[in-house]
Amino acid sequence: SGPQMNAMPRRPASRLEQLLRSRQFVITAEIAPPVSCDADDLLRKARPLRGLADAVNVTDGASARANLSAPIAAAMLAREGIEPVLQLTCRDRNRIALQADLMGAAACGGHNLLCLTGDDPKAGDQPETKAVFDVDSVTLTATARDLRDKGELPSGRKVAGTAHFFLGAADAP
Repeated sequence: SGPQMNAMPRRPASRLEQLLRSRQFVITAEIAPPVSCDADDLLRKARPLRGLADAVNVTDGASARANLSAPIAAAMLAREGIEPVLQLTCRDRNRIALQADLMGAAACGGHNLLCLTGDDPKAGDQPETKAVFDVDSVTLTATARDLRDKGELPSGRKVAGTAHFFLGAADAP
């Protein structure tokens, strides 16, 4: 359900949300985290985008291939002053892991979320991989919204702190 008619409008969760809501032209870029255990490999790709892109999408196992963790990469960008858009896919995590990643994103400055189902593992370089798909992107988006708006998990369990999320989803008409 949508916001209450009498509810106070919430403050923008991020600079990206503020720019979009003010109808300004926005530039985003996309980075696939590297296949690397070296943080500098990610930062070398991202630093040139600071000041050029309003936000940088961080893919989550794009093309069903393993890369540096997207939530950790997004946290590293936020720490560098680069506004991330964290892509979270349902393919590789069950609902408990996704909820943990949502809380982690909120704690580390990952305010922009793009909730996705994820590519079929058969399209990747390890086609024998078993997909999780415990929930879909609609459920993940609703979970993130309830964490933001109600401060609770789907179980009804209350969560400490505040999740300032700007939520996005993809559509394939």
